[in-house]
Amino acid sequence: MTTSSPQLKLSHMLLLSLSTLLFTLFQPIQASNGDNNDEGITRPFLTRDFEVAGVKLPVTPMTLIIGTISFYILFSNLTKESSATASHILLDDASDESRKKLEKMKAEIKNDPAKFASYAAKHSTCPSGKNGSPNGSLGKFKLGMMVPPFDKAVFSPKNKVGEVLGPIQTQFGWHLILIHSRDEQRQLIAE
Repeated sequence: MTTSSPQLKLSHMLLLSLSTLLFTLFQPIQASNGDNNDEGITRPFLTRDFEVAGVKLPVTPMTLIIGTISFYILFSNLTKESSATASHILLDDASDESRKKLEKMKAEIKNDPAKFASYAAKHSTCPSGKNGSPNGSLGKFKLGMMVPPFDKAVFSPKNKVGEVLGPIQTQFGWHLILIHSRDEQRQLIAE
């Protein structure tokens, strides 16, 4: 059975490109006088000179292989989007009384996911409070899908997974947030 995933196609293209490059680089270098004898090699067999901005750089096949693989790894890691799974308790009132109520709830919950779910079912004004699985769950979301204060709290490296955060104020009201999981890619959130 054959599968054709984008990663498999990319790896085949990369392997083909590297084999072609290596075949070209392993050809012997002949002397510039046009002689076609074996004594015409004037420098190490696997070294080629590339001129960049008037400077000749000696490059070996291993240099090209390491450079290509490094570029691929950096590119794939830097373009990967961060994502997280979290639950929240929302009180859609922006008053100071709502903030104090959430602070009291946070003290009672003490980072317990089961208590957090039960408090979300009882107190949250968001539909996810009653319908989420567990209660209050927002599911998996990517960086930038939520409002900025919420994203900043969830994706900040300072905030730990499994810890209740908040109260956090957004345009929707006050939130308590419990981060269930978070990938650690590109967490460059400005404080």
